[in-house]
Amino acid sequence: MKNIIFYIIVSVILILAYTTYGAMQRSNEMLDRYKTEEIYKIKQNLKNFVDVAYSTVNSNYKNSMDKEYLEKYYGNGLKNIVDVVETIFKSKTEEVKSGRLTLAEAQLRAIKEVNKIRYDNGNGHIWISDITLPYPKMIMHPMMPYLNGKVMDDPKYNCALGKEKNLYVAVAELVQKQGGGFVDYLWPKDTEDGSTIDVPKLSYVKLFPDWNWIIGTDFYVEDAILDGMKKSKTELRQMRYDNGIGFFWINNMDESSPKFYMYPIASSIENIVLEGGGLNKLGEIIKSFIKICKKKDSGYVEFTWDKPTLKGSIKDVPKLSYVKLYKPLGWVIGTGIYMDDVDKFIAREKQYLNQQIWQLIVNVLIVSIVSIFIISLLYYIIGRHFSSDDPTKFWEEPTEDEENLMFPKTISDDSIKIAQELSKIMLAEQTKLLAYTATLQASEGCKGTQESKLAVDQLTEDIRDIAVNVKKMTVKIEKDD
Repeated sequence: MKNIIFYIIVSVILILAYTTYGAMQRSNEMLDRYKTEEIYKIKQNLKNFVDVAYSTVNSNYKNSMDKEYLEKYYGNGLKNIVDVVETIFKSKTEEVKSGRLTLAEAQLRAIKEVNKIRYDNGNGHIWISDITLPYPKMIMHPMMPYLNGKVMDDPKYNCALGKEKNLYVAVAELVQKQGGGFVDYLWPKDTEDGSTIDVPKLSYVKLFPDWNWIIGTDFYVEDAILDGMKKSKTELRQMRYDNGIGFFWINNMDESSPKFYMYPIASSIENIVLEGGGLNKLGEIIKSFIKICKKKDSGYVEFTWDKPTLKGSIKDVPKLSYVKLYKPLGWVIGTGIYMDDVDKFIAREKQYLNQQIWQLIVNVLIVSIVSIFIISLLYYIIGRHFSSDDPTKFWEEPTEDEENLMFPKTISDDSIKIAQELSKIMLAEQTKLLAYTATLQASEGCKGTQESKLAVDQLTEDIRDIAVNVKKMTVKIEKDD
């Protein structure tokens, strides 16, 4: 009997060691997978957020280059200005009809009034030409008065409609055909360094049929691009995610002078070079954004930064950012997230899994103890009914004669039933223990761990029920004796 108990205890220890090792290994694998999956989700979310911001910038930029959009977005303003000039012309025409002015006087006064009109911070103006073909004549141009009275046949005006067509011929043909409309073309513009380059412009022109004059005004498409950039900054500045915590920024692509074009949570540092003093660390981080965008246009950057909280800042918290280059403007668009929440999540999961593992170990111990109890009960019953008068000899290794006494050839039906029942118990519980161990090893996540726990609880309950039944049978036999 002592040998049997020893073997059982050794088996229990081995089962516990194997189960604990397997559960801990499985737990670590699960935690590693959780962390990998969580970081992947965070990276994917950051990329998706930046892609949305990128699409906003791209849409505004493309619109600023699209003729139809420009006509729709800027057209009403240009039309209103031309309508003002047309009103002046009409008033002068009425004075001619009333005899207060001659046609020449009315046209001269109209030219003088229109020459003074300015809008858009002084940059906008009105010009007047006639509809003479093959080449119209300039009647008045407030910004280039040397053109007044000249026929506009210079080859340098072959810049309209993307077809190198004479601008003023294109305008005259358009107003004769439909009374007014838009014409796109290239026009010289002075730059900050003193040079002159051709840039896109869009004009709205309208015929004043009483005098066969064309009224025209225009704007540089470059101004629309600047408006689009301003609009993009405004929209990104207002965009938030993660309950208002997540935001976007825009930085430049010059490593020698890193700076933010837009940084919504600290606008005071926008458009200044972030080098030296307390700004040096931020400047180095921007340089890392620039480097990865130069290398492959987009990517992830890991760094540490102070995290603001309600109780103050937490120093050097791990942070992950995703940045993407918008080439047409030389903008780096980015966003980032603090990673300490991931570590907190993994720590909570580890604590929970450890609790589950300890609970499983306790359950295995309960099952093992109950199993030992059943085996002991089996020997006790056999010893009571079949051993010699001295029950203490039951725990000793039986001799051949004692074995004949313990297991006689003739055994009562109730005793046979007890032996059969106990044999079934041992076989069933051994099978369940093996099944339990396999279930534990195959468990997936917290759900699998809980299922294993439920299986062990049920196993323990079954053993308790069987023990009660065995006790009842024993009592019955004693009464019959």
